[in-house]
Amino acid sequence: MIVGVVGIGLIGGSMAMDLRQRGVASKIIGTDNNPEHIRIAKSAGIIQQEGSLEELARSCDVIIVATPVDVSPGIVLTLLDQVKDGTVVLDVGSTKEQICQAVAKHPRSRQFVACHPIAGTENTGPAAAHHKLFDHKVNIICNAEDSGTAAVQKAKEVFDALKMETVHMEAREHDRHIAFVSHLSHITSFALGLTVLKIEKDEKSIFNMAGSGFASTVRLAKSSPDMWAPIFSQNAGHVSAALDAYIDQLLLFKETIDEGLSSETYDMISTANQVSRILDGIELKNRQKPFVSPHTGGEELEIAPISTWLPNLQRPLVISGPCSAETEEQVMETCRQLAATGKVDVLRAGIWKPRTRPNNFEGIGTIGLEWLRKAKEATGMKIAVEVANRHHVEEALKYGVDILWIGARTTVNPFSVQEIADALQGIDVPFLVKNPINADLELWIGALERLSGAGITKLGAIHRGFAKYGETKFRNAPQWQLPIELKRRMPDLPMICDPSHICGNRELLAEISQQALDLNYTGLMLESHIDPDNAWSDAKQQVTPARLAEIIDGLVLRNGYGGKAEVDDTLQVLRSQVDQFDSELFTLLSQRMQVVENIGRYKKENKLTILQASRWNEVLEKSFERGGKLGLSRDFIQKYLKAVHQESINHQSAIMNAR
Repeated sequence: MIVGVVGIGLIGGSMAMDLRQRGVASKIIGTDNNPEHIRIAKSAGIIQQEGSLEELARSCDVIIVATPVDVSPGIVLTLLDQVKDGTVVLDVGSTKEQICQAVAKHPRSRQFVACHPIAGTENTGPAAAHHKLFDHKVNIICNAEDSGTAAVQKAKEVFDALKMETVHMEAREHDRHIAFVSHLSHITSFALGLTVLKIEKDEKSIFNMAGSGFASTVRLAKSSPDMWAPIFSQNAGHVSAALDAYIDQLLLFKETIDEGLSSETYDMISTANQVSRILDGIELKNRQKPFVSPHTGGEELEIAPISTWLPNLQRPLVISGPCSAETEEQVMETCRQLAATGKVDVLRAGIWKPRTRPNNFEGIGTIGLEWLRKAKEATGMKIAVEVANRHHVEEALKYGVDILWIGARTTVNPFSVQEIADALQGIDVPFLVKNPINADLELWIGALERLSGAGITKLGAIHRGFAKYGETKFRNAPQWQLPIELKRRMPDLPMICDPSHICGNRELLAEISQQALDLNYTGLMLESHIDPDNAWSDAKQQVTPARLAEIIDGLVLRNGYGGKAEVDDTLQVLRSQVDQFDSELFTLLSQRMQVVENIGRYKKENKLTILQASRWNEVLEKSFERGGKLGLSRDFIQKYLKAVHQESINHQSAIMNAR
């Protein structure tokens, strides 16, 4: 099949690359109004020949029109005027209604198929084209009944070769829906970019302060105006309706924030969180094992007992070693000393270290795997490392690593987790998943599900704490209720605590380790170094092997630890969970009172009364409604809120009356 491509950018170029590589196209003939695009496409092998529209119409079996939507109708009509019988013309633009209307009355309209392969990036031009852009994404064919059966079949063959799932829609409905899920997100990104650029004249300030949230939200603002201005114009009616709905929500947020209605803001954010159900569906479509039903809340993962991969475990599992592999001597000596304690089951060392800021030590790399393999040979112990991408997985397995885990920064990214899962297809290596940085239980579960979907049954979870708000004694807040809930949902899942990352310091390691064991955790991951004070990373949270042994020796294994005692201590575990929840509540109440004191200072400065009855009544009614949905009685809510309200008044009175 000879394939013609009109417009050799990200979409047209990527389609050409895969159709050629996968043997569907014997030759690609391309045309573009930018000579530089033609030069790049030829040199990269994206096209084999340049040709005019007339030459494409005369020579090609399939012609793909991948141009801005304002010029696509004219190009399609020109091609249909000249194509030979049997040639199929595909338009792959982001709007469909106008082009379908333009082509409808053409005598060769049955040779045209309106398509929208939903894939892309913010980058443009043939240099942005790459293989597998469309793999396991969705392609939409619009108004298929207006196209010939043979043409639709040939279009499906093209998109099947691109490993896409094809669905059908009416053109107007397509444009209405795409306005919300694609066009609106681009406008939002453009608007955010304009807002920040207008307010922040100092671009260096933006660079220094912008975090990952800003970067991910504004990423689409780099998209080409040549492409997107025509899309907004052509789909103006639907885009305008989407903007109206969006602006209504923005104004509602502004109103609740301006009026200090924190409970309403909370409710709006909670409702918005439900969009995760839609995103989960999108992520499922992007899996390399396409269109397999995901695990649901009522579906249990197949989790092998830990005894199948650590058969001689006689005490709580202890995984230990340096935060980072620094030198061969440091790795070998640390591992020898740990082995000599008789307290450690698995050796670990950081090989690749994702750091928050660049220009910090980011790991020694693959050479550290060789040191760790030597430590394994010298001690006869299993070894474990953290991986963050396919390359890491392949290197770790090559060097005989026994247990893999992903860190918090990887768990938070479903695309990275899926890449790792795909690399492990058919390899049932023990795999541990650290909680995501943010307190999102569904992300944690989703990572486990993705790995389970790759056939891994030797799964476990690592609780390393969550990014904290405000000052606490921990580097990462434990938020014990989240791993407790994970364990409730997956009772067979081994749960390992990482006190080193929760604490961020040596002083609290024993305390957190004991709390974890009291909650019936399977084991601990503790960082150890022969010279902790001079460690290249996270020095404050590492201990010597000797100190590690002291910590382990000082722990009390209460009845009920899986397989370690005959007495079922379920009650003790449940009580420990309740104690932990109470501890979390007290912390939150303390933080609440700090905010209350700030309100008191504001009222004092502005000569406002402490008690505002309308606000109190409003809080009561909304709390009754919300609490009722959570199974809490009205009487309990009223007593609780009265007590909290009185304490708040006491705090504000102390501030108002202070001289």
